[in-house]
Amino acid sequence: MSFIGSMCLLASTSQSPDGEAIRKHGFFHEWTLLTVVPVLMNAVGGILVGLVTTYAGGGFVIVSALLVTALLQFVFDGKPPSLYCLIALPLVMTSIFIYQKYPYVDRKKKD
Repeated sequence: MSFIGSMCLLASTSQSPDGEAIRKHGFFHEWTLLTVVPVLMNAVGGILVGLVTTYAGGGFVIVSALLVTALLQFVFDGKPPSLYCLIALPLVMTSIFIYQKYPYVDRKKKD
């Protein structure tokens, strides 16, 4: 997926003004120390998501993502969680709880 995304990015910059500026001045032209901050934050966020998924399980990540998204949307946009979000959150939490308490067991391995 990353390779395909990179190829699409390269193809789109071949004819754009941004692509021309990159060819003329180089990729890192006019970068400052602050330009690196979002790149590093994205990398750290990816590592943290991987660690949480590894140690806490994917269910915890899904519930956390729903909660954080609803909270940030309320803080930054002033929009309270929608009815769908309020209904989905307990359903997701319940289904993950049931799945972790009673995980799927293949009958062939059990016998």
